[in-house]
Amino acid sequence: MDLIASGDGQLIWQISFLFSVVYLGFWAYALFDALGSEFRAAHSKFQWVLIILFAPFIGTFLYLAMARSMRKERRRFNPSFSKQPNT
Repeated sequence: MDLIASGDGQLIWQISFLFSVVYLGFWAYALFDALGSEFRAAHSKFQWVLIILFAPFIGTFLYLAMARSMRKERRRFNPSFSKQPNT
């Protein structure tokens, strides 16, 4: 009698590996996005990076859900071409 039949655990390992790779992608995106963003408060970037590093599962998804509202508004290039040049 085999205690572990061949192939029974393989599906579990494949699914857990897939979730791990997907989570690692979210984690890397959150970390690099936090490092490259400018926040309204000076200490916010440091706090988010610490949260992502030391509470990785919760911190990653908290950052992805909340950080967009805490960032500085970027200036958009919006030229007005409707004005006629002075001649």
